[in-house]
Amino acid sequence: MANQNGQGKPPGLVKLYGVTWPGMVTKEALDALKAYDVWEDDVWVVTYPKSGTHWAVEIVNLILVDGHEDKINRAQQSHPVEFHIKRPNAPPPQYEAMKDWKAPRVVMTHLTEELMPSQIYQGKGKVVYVIRNPKDTTVSNWNFVGKMKFDPKFEKWDDFVRESFSEDMMYGTWFAYVLNFWKKHRHDKNFLFLKYEDMKTDPKGAVIQISDFLGKNLSEEAIERVVEFSSLNSMKARFSQAKPAKEAPPQSPPADKASAPSSDEAKAGPSKTKFGAPSIIRKGIVGDWKTVFTVAQNEELDALYREKMAGSGLTIQFE
Repeated sequence: MANQNGQGKPPGLVKLYGVTWPGMVTKEALDALKAYDVWEDDVWVVTYPKSGTHWAVEIVNLILVDGHEDKINRAQQSHPVEFHIKRPNAPPPQYEAMKDWKAPRVVMTHLTEELMPSQIYQGKGKVVYVIRNPKDTTVSNWNFVGKMKFDPKFEKWDDFVRESFSEDMMYGTWFAYVLNFWKKHRHDKNFLFLKYEDMKTDPKGAVIQISDFLGKNLSEEAIERVVEFSSLNSMKARFSQAKPAKEAPPQSPPADKASAPSSDEAKAGPSKTKFGAPSIIRKGIVGDWKTVFTVAQNEELDALYREKMAGSGLTIQFE
């Protein structure tokens, strides 16, 4: 089965700027994004992996078109912008293709705080930042990363949960990743911090909060449309379905191996483009960690949580 590098090989890992990344991240991409030209109306959706990233991106996309799903320009469907897949005849990376996108651009990323575009910290663009509890994040991450075979140490749960809270984890530990953003930018006017668990409890409230942040005054009907189309069932049914392309397909490879067209789909020609990644939209629930964590693992993480989160002002719901 082909993998994200398009060559049937596990993507592997790479160490750059003191952080472990998936193998499809390059120094060239990180350097380019650090100095990236951010547009005033950009919306950057930032999360630690497996924290509701695609869900938040879909909500933002829907808000920008008043909930009319068919009006979303899927040719501009973002994958993690730091991905730069190098292979013969590969299209340019998304961060290059984005220069030709139409505004407003919605950009997905798992970049660490230190490597985000510096212009964002100067107030350009807006950031929707979603935080999900570290236990559910770890379980969801394992279900994805283990199958992708980045490294043998990620394949067995007992090994993975231990690695997850070490500096060798992809994108670093949840604590370092989340707290660096939270402590430095929680009061920045162009940042909106949301908790995944709150969004699940009150999807409509989350849609209103994000639309207000983006300066979009939605009608009640539009809000209901956004809630409906951003539901788990709707996204699972629609993602990776062939859609008529309103414009040329995006000049970047899909973020997930399930998004790549099959040979039959490729024969259908350029009039259709696939979007999204259903294989990484799994259960979308709160408290799934209880099905995997042992008592000892849970107690160990609880102790680490108390240590790392002390004085942060950030509280997290686990069930």
